[in-house]
Amino acid sequence: MELFELILILLACVIVSSVLDQAISRVSLPLIQIAIGFVVALLVPSASDVEVESELFLVLFIAPLLFNEAREANRRQLWSDKGSILSLAIGLVLAGVLVVGFALHLLVPSVPLAAAFACAAALGPTDAAAVGALGSTVRLTKRQGSLLSGEALINDASGVVSFQFAIAAAVTGAFSAVQAVETFGVLFFGGILAGVAMGFVAIAFMRLVRRRGYESTTVHVIYEVFTPFVIFLAAEAIHVSGILAVVAAGLVMAERRTPLASTYDMQHRLVSSSVWSIIVFLINGVVFVLLGMQLPNALSPSVTAAGFTPGILVAYVLVLTALSVAVRFVWVAAMELLHKDPQTGKRGCAHVGTTLREALVTTIAGPKGAVTLSIILTIPYVLQDGSPFPNRSLIIFLTAGVILCTLLLADFALPLLAPKPKAEADDMGARVVEADAKVTERVIKELRDRMADGSKPEYEPATRLAIARYRMRLGRDRLQHDACGDAMASLSEEVLREQRRVTEQLRAQAATGDAPGEGVPTPGSLGDAALTRVRGSIGYTRASADLGRQAGGARTRVATLARRLRGTSATPEEMDRAYLDACLFAMRLEQVAIDYLTPVAKGDGPRARAAKILAGEHRAALASIKGRLEFTADGGAGATGDGAAAGVPQGPHAHEQFAHARMYADEVNAGALSIELDVIRRMTESGEIDRDVAHRLREDVYLRQMSLEG
Repeated sequence: MELFELILILLACVIVSSVLDQAISRVSLPLIQIAIGFVVALLVPSASDVEVESELFLVLFIAPLLFNEAREANRRQLWSDKGSILSLAIGLVLAGVLVVGFALHLLVPSVPLAAAFACAAALGPTDAAAVGALGSTVRLTKRQGSLLSGEALINDASGVVSFQFAIAAAVTGAFSAVQAVETFGVLFFGGILAGVAMGFVAIAFMRLVRRRGYESTTVHVIYEVFTPFVIFLAAEAIHVSGILAVVAAGLVMAERRTPLASTYDMQHRLVSSSVWSIIVFLINGVVFVLLGMQLPNALSPSVTAAGFTPGILVAYVLVLTALSVAVRFVWVAAMELLHKDPQTGKRGCAHVGTTLREALVTTIAGPKGAVTLSIILTIPYVLQDGSPFPNRSLIIFLTAGVILCTLLLADFALPLLAPKPKAEADDMGARVVEADAKVTERVIKELRDRMADGSKPEYEPATRLAIARYRMRLGRDRLQHDACGDAMASLSEEVLREQRRVTEQLRAQAATGDAPGEGVPTPGSLGDAALTRVRGSIGYTRASADLGRQAGGARTRVATLARRLRGTSATPEEMDRAYLDACLFAMRLEQVAIDYLTPVAKGDGPRARAAKILAGEHRAALASIKGRLEFTADGGAGATGDGAAAGVPQGPHAHEQFAHARMYADEVNAGALSIELDVIRRMTESGEIDRDVAHRLREDVYLRQMSLEG
């Protein structure tokens, strides 16, 4: 019952912390959770006295955290920075174990050297996610982000293995260097091999289930959550490292950003992402609340009886924190001074000041966090001979104090050392809109490149419609984000008025016989309807595409209604003729827009920038219309005035193009969404958009894919 009450208290604390996080935006969420845990420990002292079995704590908290980190890891980035990441994740951890371990033993001789090494090993893992709440105010370089994420993944495993060695030595009182190396080799490489094997087995089993025709998103996600616990326990049962096995299996099972084949894949990714977000949030929240609950232990009888006053304990915490940060800074600085930039070919020592500043940022951006506390709380209560583990409460308190100090340092120092410019510190909504505009531009370009390839002409009508939809979406994004958004909206209205003016002028001339009427669609006619469809296919909204409605008013609506009541259907030849005339007239209107915008684009300021963007869009629209008509050599110049008679489409006629547009619409749209996912992946890997924004963009794509296939 006590354990159940503790669970309820922890969950309540996590819920309260998430509410306070919205009100106290300047302080990171882990610090809020630590403060709440501290208050709860003072108000309900019995809450922090509940004991949890160390092995259960390890598998319950560390296994799923590391498994999810491995699944979300960017394997390409890990491989590109493998040397530096391994240096931080293994070399730095071992250096920290030696320096901090010996220092702790010297400061507190009553702490055995093996136990001091265990404490230092627990302080090895970093928690880069702990500063995630500062993402809106801190700016990290692409290399810093890659190093921190890769280090946080691998040094968890190296820290845990080092901790287990030190604890084994402390508990048994025996240590053999030769035996340690042999055991380390078995644990390390055995854990990796076992994890890889079990990862492939897990994938094969789920594929077998799906091939049998049983697809259930709920079961699939539960299976994912179930996997790390089984892998950890299985690896420990064969006496290899369960932590390394979980990490290896997670990397093997890492989600591959490949084109998705079905609605099931989309649903699975959406549900899986949501479930793992909740699990990771709960685990991190619970661990940080537990950390806060450990802080009052400085006044516990087991600590004060040994003669440690609160002042001395705080001094010990500050010394260990300073040593931990100093060792990390020296290691990172040396590594970065020797690192050769692949683009410039220069080493960091060529610009020492900048390199040292970036090394300091990387140092502080790697605070200790949930994994460190999870490890240290697994210290056994008794030794092999049944006697109490020496200074267990003191070691846990010192570790908790170092975690708190590194989090405070990151929370308050990072925004000063690596501030994000105010223009970049917008809220998530603005960042998503900006990134969506960039992604949409590249998707449009790739769709146009595919259409220009000409290898599958039957796909072109549907591709043009897909491009039109993306162009409308791009226009919305630009109006929401661009500094020239107001100017763009104003210019778009001006261009539309100019197109209407030219349309009305040509119709008036055609009605009086002052100009050839051929190719000029009259309001309510078949040609007018075709013109609306053509303009809609290049990105105009319904209101701006239908020029006939504005020009003819009530007369247009009456004529359209009368034509429908007559029930006469156009012949394919009439449809082709109307479609050709509409394309030619739409091309003329696009040229009107380009001519109107060109002089405006030569100026300066937001209006000129908006004109350049819009002129480029109208040129692309003009090229799109031209691309759907293949003219004869004589008719190629007939795109003005009465040229409709000269140019007869040599490719698919209107009714064929419409049929192809309907037939291949779903296939082309699915392909466009796959392109969009690939663009998001590439931009995330290149650092153009961060992972949080990419996650939001991918979820939007998943929803559209589910809507498409549903």
